[in-house]
Amino acid sequence: MKNFLKDSKPPLKKWKRLMIIITLVTVIAYVTFMGAYFATSFPRFCGSCHEVNPYYVTWQSSPHKNVGCLYCHEFRGFLGKLHSKARGLNYVYQHITRQYTVTANGIAFEQNCIGCHLGDYWNYPNTKRLDMKHYEYIKSDKSCFQCHRDTGHKVKIFSQEKFNK
Repeated sequence: MKNFLKDSKPPLKKWKRLMIIITLVTVIAYVTFMGAYFATSFPRFCGSCHEVNPYYVTWQSSPHKNVGCLYCHEFRGFLGKLHSKARGLNYVYQHITRQYTVTANGIAFEQNCIGCHLGDYWNYPNTKRLDMKHYEYIKSDKSCFQCHRDTGHKVKIFSQEKFNK
């Protein structure tokens, strides 16, 4: 009985060791995620899938050719990053298992359009600002995409013969 008590560590030391392990695992997971996030967030990476490449090609000649994919296709903040990369993993899974169809409905977040064109994003200081007519559209719940659907790149692209090969 005496040896058993001698070998056991006080509860406080166990708790400290557990907290250190949890902290290390969290930091390593975060650094790994952010490294993978950075490596997979460039338009060229997105365009490397043949299903997305036609969108990448038309993006290169669009008014938004200097805006990365995720500025439109991702919620802001860390949870937005998690959400977009989870969607991306799903796309990779669909590609590998050939469970995909025509890429038709990429998610774009309208609040990103508004935020950028209000001047909220320091990365794009020369962005054309919204005029009063656009403020009226926003107030009346009109979507940016009603008039500007093809601004980032063409949509419904697979109806074009050159991309059906």
